[in-house]
Amino acid sequence: MNSKAGKFALAAAVILIVLGGITLWPFARTATGPWWLGPSAAWGQEILRSLEAIQAVVYRQRAGYTSDYGAPEMSKGYEIRFNAKDRYRRDRYDDGVHIMNTQWVVPDGNGVQMIEVSYEYECWFSQENEAYGFMESMIDRMRWYVDLLDRADRVLATETFDGHECVGFEICASKYGDNAEGRFDRIWFDVDTRLPMRIERYGITMDYDPARKLILIHDQFEYFAEVPPDLFVPEIPDGYVNAHPDEVRTARDAQVKGEMVFADVPPGLEEKIVGGLEAVETGAYRQGDVVTSFSGHAWRKDTYSDTALAQTVWFALDESPLEGPFEMRDGTAVKETSADFQSKTFRVADHTGSPRLWHPMRDILFVVGLLDQADRFYEEVEIDGVPCLGFEVSAKKYGDNPDGMLHRVWLDRATYLPVRIEFVWPPNGTRGTRTEVKEQFEWNPLLPDGFFTPQIPGDFTLATD
Repeated sequence: MNSKAGKFALAAAVILIVLGGITLWPFARTATGPWWLGPSAAWGQEILRSLEAIQAVVYRQRAGYTSDYGAPEMSKGYEIRFNAKDRYRRDRYDDGVHIMNTQWVVPDGNGVQMIEVSYEYECWFSQENEAYGFMESMIDRMRWYVDLLDRADRVLATETFDGHECVGFEICASKYGDNAEGRFDRIWFDVDTRLPMRIERYGITMDYDPARKLILIHDQFEYFAEVPPDLFVPEIPDGYVNAHPDEVRTARDAQVKGEMVFADVPPGLEEKIVGGLEAVETGAYRQGDVVTSFSGHAWRKDTYSDTALAQTVWFALDESPLEGPFEMRDGTAVKETSADFQSKTFRVADHTGSPRLWHPMRDILFVVGLLDQADRFYEEVEIDGVPCLGFEVSAKKYGDNPDGMLHRVWLDRATYLPVRIEFVWPPNGTRGTRTEVKEQFEWNPLLPDGFFTPQIPGDFTLATD
């Protein structure tokens, strides 16, 4: 782990661990087999006693993503979290190299004080609140998982993390709390020390991107018998202004992007729209001369010249199952096969790098997820003879998009499914305003068998250029 905490670190998975005078010896495999195949009531208590000796823990938190309309992804950024019983610190990195901000929460009288430094905006601010959003104790979460192990759905095959052999347990999240179907957690223990080495939490919903589910991964654990004081001492760089990052960002955006406006959107509408889209099995729409058709794990684009088919491109997602620990996988993410009917040639390409190809439905769901940021909302509009509701949202509200770039979405009032989607590009000095339009939507059309399977005519040759 690359942090100044490393000089204090007591490795979580060494052959011998000494915590505050308490020695944790490796647990040997017994004559009857691995310890994790025995009753969890016995070895679970041993793990709990080991955790009692730990006063602080440092770990990394990363995010992964899964989707019905794309290959699994791993975010580049991550957080290093420093967690004691009454205080915490969080270092957030944008790409694994550059630190964006650091947050400390430390005891302050009868409550706690939070101090956050933003290196991105060169500012800092503090808050005092007895009930400030205090980070949960990771040790308490570990104990909680150990108590759940007798209800684990399955024992996972051993995996190696940071050079240490680990065994994992998978628990359906419906067995605790009010969690949606499909959510589950995995916790991995070092087979020698039995201390947790990795925790994975699958299937968390994302309001701002309905096409994807979030996976939180906690790993690279370091355990402490005593709390190293230097870990929780706030450090404010010279010259940083006392202001909230949102204030600095808003001021900068106002200079570059202009004023932001927000419309009143009926509550619950986004859930109805997303629910309708998630029930779709197949779909199609036209954008200029291109007709795009899609199913869950494949799509194709047919390009026409006047009325003649000029080109077909098939896309297929890698559907290999998500087994074992979640990581960015090597290998094909999207396979593209194209047939050019004018030159009578074909091509085959694998797309594994960044930026990744987006499934058409993911693109649609992303735009729908901007509804709560809408600049304007239209309750009753007729589009192509269909009674619709619609909204318009400025693209400057996300990313570094300029003022004047915007989305318009028109939805059937009866089904809440898109009828028309527009993306407007502002003039840039070399051209005027340009509008891309997706229209002529068909939802759940009956498509022929093999429609998404590449069909290359026998007289076509492999393109060489």
